[in-house]
Amino acid sequence: MAIMLASTATALLLVAAAVLTYEFFSFRDATVHDLLAQAEVIGTENAAALAYHYRSAAVENLTSSLSSKPNIIAACLYNRDPARSTYDIFASYYAAGRDHSNPPLHPEPEGSSISNGRLVLWHYFKFDRTSGVVYLESDLTALYARLWQYGSFIGLFTLAALLATFLLALRLQRIISRPITHLAETANVVSTQKNYAIRAVKESEDELGNLIDGFNQMLSQIQERDAALHSANEELEKRVRERTRDLEQQFGRISLLNQIAYAVAARQDFESIVSVVVQQVEDHLPVDYGSAYLFDAESKTFSVLVRGPKSRPIAAALKIPDTFPLDATVFRPCINGEMVYVPEVGAQDRPMAKKSAEAGFHSLLGVPLIIEGKMFGILVLMRREKDAFSRAERDFIRGLSAHTAMAIHQAQLYQDLQKAYNDLRQSQQTLMQQERLKALGQMASGVAHDINNALSPVVGFAELIAQTETNLSESGKRHLNYIKTAGEDIAHIVKRLREFYRPRNERESLQPLKLDVIAGQMIDMMQPRWRDIPQAAGIHIQMHKEFDPNVPEFAGIESEVREALTNLILNAVDALPQGGGITVRTFAVERPLKNGEISKHAVLEVSDTGVGMDEQTQKRCLEPFFSTKGRRGTGLGLAMVYGVIERQGGKIEIESKPGKGATMRLLFPVRKLDVSDTTEIIENGHPLKPLRILCIDDEPALRVLMQEMLERDGHKIEMADGGQAGINAFRAALVRKAPFDVVITDLGMPLMDGHAVARTVKGESQATPIIMLTGWGAFLDNDGEAEVDAVLSKPPRLQEIRATLRRVTHKWEKQTGDNVQKRA
Repeated sequence: MAIMLASTATALLLVAAAVLTYEFFSFRDATVHDLLAQAEVIGTENAAALAYHYRSAAVENLTSSLSSKPNIIAACLYNRDPARSTYDIFASYYAAGRDHSNPPLHPEPEGSSISNGRLVLWHYFKFDRTSGVVYLESDLTALYARLWQYGSFIGLFTLAALLATFLLALRLQRIISRPITHLAETANVVSTQKNYAIRAVKESEDELGNLIDGFNQMLSQIQERDAALHSANEELEKRVRERTRDLEQQFGRISLLNQIAYAVAARQDFESIVSVVVQQVEDHLPVDYGSAYLFDAESKTFSVLVRGPKSRPIAAALKIPDTFPLDATVFRPCINGEMVYVPEVGAQDRPMAKKSAEAGFHSLLGVPLIIEGKMFGILVLMRREKDAFSRAERDFIRGLSAHTAMAIHQAQLYQDLQKAYNDLRQSQQTLMQQERLKALGQMASGVAHDINNALSPVVGFAELIAQTETNLSESGKRHLNYIKTAGEDIAHIVKRLREFYRPRNERESLQPLKLDVIAGQMIDMMQPRWRDIPQAAGIHIQMHKEFDPNVPEFAGIESEVREALTNLILNAVDALPQGGGITVRTFAVERPLKNGEISKHAVLEVSDTGVGMDEQTQKRCLEPFFSTKGRRGTGLGLAMVYGVIERQGGKIEIESKPGKGATMRLLFPVRKLDVSDTTEIIENGHPLKPLRILCIDDEPALRVLMQEMLERDGHKIEMADGGQAGINAFRAALVRKAPFDVVITDLGMPLMDGHAVARTVKGESQATPIIMLTGWGAFLDNDGEAEVDAVLSKPPRLQEIRATLRRVTHKWEKQTGDNVQKRA
């Protein structure tokens, strides 16, 4: 009945929806047509008003035309503005007492649309030379009233149809429900009483009659199968009872094997695995004596590995030896992988068998422990009764020994694998660190040239101002020196970014350093970073100095020590998010070396009272790119510190605990400054004569800097802005028979780089000294060094330029025997 009613209702609703939809669109189209005709009339009536801009006439025409149209609640007439080619509102009409929306300032494309329950029409018209747009807004009250009328009629009709359908279904459903009810009652009786002899009564030859026939046939088959199942069930119960007795005997052994497996799984060492197996067998099999022995194939002897808890006092009381030869036992067949079972130990003539019989043990079982086909041990079990081990127990113990040997083998493999994994992980970490350092060097090489070019005018002009401007105040000189020092430190940092993972080159010069002087300068220079900036954020940091004036000088690179101290102070500041104290100490210590000698070290120590580091962080804090600061950290600070201290031949020590602050200690070995550690310097007592110098560089600021530096020393300078321009100037000087004394060229230039310039100059004038000026580091490869006489790093320093000019001209004079001073 529900299906019939639902089908009827669905059909009626679909018809009603179709009728209402058709009526909606028909009425809308008719309304649009009427509005379009009205818009045409309005356009025609108001063409003259638009042409002569009579707004009042247009408003009057709209009112007279639309006041009799109750459905139109708003209208608007737009006039075209020739100057702007746009349409603007010319006249409008609003029905009195009706809600309406404000027309847009400018018309929309021609057409109609329904919005907010209103029908809106846009119509563009043209009458003679006059064009305009009509906007009409009509309500849909008539449409909604008509739809409501249609809907009410359809609803009443639907209710009447559903009532008729219900009465008809009530009459017809008995034809189907009565046979089905009878069939359900029969199935319920069969299910409740388990009486498969009952049959349902067939009333007709239709589909329900076929269903009842199929049901009765199913009952017949079930009746036959029930009888067969009952007979089979009795036979199965008999077999189950027999099998249960066997399973009960095996269940204990399976449970024991399971317990042993769980216990062994938690252990990874040889002895503990065997100990668990012996103890479990001793307690749950059970046995009166259990032990395991290791077998030495070379000496043919057994040595005790483990004894069960109950067996230890027995072995002590009977003085059973911990080591005995194979020939004293009955276990020789075990070498070949065979299990040895002795049902009566007293019948054996072997010494160990007799000793066991004297102790009251009469049955013995020896099971070999085999790995990869070789026996490495044996499991020995004894009971006091004769022939006390059944076949099933012997099979179980043999299987248990195989599992035990496999567990021992797996433990050995696990230990070997763990060792290999640790070695591999260490190798991977080393390789990854090398790759990170290599990537860092490649990155730094890419940016070093541009950074050094940018720094060159800063450092160079700061040095020129310091030497030439005599009216600077003391603070001005100090600040200018800070600028120069900071610029040089930046240049050195760029170089260290590329090479901090390499050992110090022997050509790098060392200077005698005093830690207290360097530390004091760096604390003053970094005062804005550790005091002013945190103080502006409400964080107060106190700086404490503890300098030992007796710290000896040591040979080192000052810019690297400054760089290391800067990183340590910055890390200390970052570790004080709530403020606190930083202490910088210098002192001297003596440490013993591996050869027994005592080495003296100058120590620089930076301590803070900040958040500290855990053990894992301390292990990784020196790795490149490792940082605990999130996006604020690069992970290079402490790695660079480590590179600095390694190149200086010292060491770094870290002491820290979470919440207890951290102490970073740098130990610099105190050594004398050898002559080999310094660069070759020609005494200033022999000043250079003025030289004719060709300077080639593609950077304008560097050309100006080099020209001012060299001209202040009286040299005559000719500048070239590229490699080819420099070659042209060099060749022109040779033609004029006024060759250049020295050529200074940049390395990285477009089209023709410094290598090409050097090869060309040397090819045309082998005696002309060439100085390579580069921002990619102080040293070239072997081929690059063969092409030039000296290399200068950017930013150029005046003293280095003077020393290099002395060196290359002195070398040239020795080789040619010609006096540069006479030629000048």
